[in-house]
Amino acid sequence: MPVSMDWDNAEKTVIRVTFDGQWDTDDLYRMVNKGVSMIDSVDHIVDSIFDFAHSTSSPTSALATLGRMESTHSQKERLTIIVNASSYIKALCNIARKLAPKTFANLVFVDSINEAYNAIAREVTAVSV
Repeated sequence: MPVSMDWDNAEKTVIRVTFDGQWDTDDLYRMVNKGVSMIDSVDHIVDSIFDFAHSTSSPTSALATLGRMESTHSQKERLTIIVNASSYIKALCNIARKLAPKTFANLVFVDSINEAYNAIAREVTAVSV
């Protein structure tokens, strides 16, 4: 499966999505549907890490999934963290931020999973203060 999605911790506060090789919009739709189910299964805030380290391509029609992403966005979703994004993925995400403002309101680009967890820790600390 070119796109995998699972809880990244036992507390179910972080979802990790990994893109491996070539993927398409059908993979994105499956990801959105699974994400909705996962977030609906908990009663707390969830951060999402999207890891593109092993992605070798991205569909030109990826923006077609934005309507579904925006219509299923939950108030429990907090950070959307993009790891190892190519310049093309960054450009798509910046366009998506304008077209799906709820879904991409808290978009963060980082270079490693460690940096992704640091971003989550900063957000938790900022909320606690």
